[in-house]
Amino acid sequence: MWHVVHTMSGREESAMEKCRVAVGETAKRFILPKCQFNRRWHGESKLIENVAFPGYFFIDSDTPKELEEMLSRIPGVVTPVRIGGGFNPIRKEEEDVLLRMMNENDLIEASVGNVVDGKLIVDEGPLKGLEGRVRKYERHDRWADVEMPLFEVCKSMKVGLQVVAKMTAEEYREKKTGF
Repeated sequence: MWHVVHTMSGREESAMEKCRVAVGETAKRFILPKCQFNRRWHGESKLIENVAFPGYFFIDSDTPKELEEMLSRIPGVVTPVRIGGGFNPIRKEEEDVLLRMMNENDLIEASVGNVVDGKLIVDEGPLKGLEGRVRKYERHDRWADVEMPLFEVCKSMKVGLQVVAKMTAEEYREKKTGF
């Protein structure tokens, strides 16, 4: 079960390391989802990684009471996020969507897609099949704003998305079949 922990934005990795030392065996795993972006600077393409949810990370633990007690011993570093009135895990569906999108290094890689008759179709990457969650995309800056249900509210997450072309449905079919 994934529990959410809040810290200062930009200090997620150092806070996670302090928690790792303080919590020890109470946690199975620490998760800091990151998103990969493909940016162009001066004509050169570079991959950048940003924290998916600035100020938050997750701790996988089956003992929330012990975990909360241990986290309270490191004040000023982290705050357990209370969901539904207590230190409860995120819902299983939320965890499943994040697991589906992340690779084994907790990285959400950039996706690649096309705009077909005004509709986004993702051909490869973690957004494939999740096009309905994309609220906005910026073709030239190569990112998409994805709506994620998290902490029992909808959070917005920026992920990498390269829209290769705008085309008609017929052109897309020809491209896919090769005829």
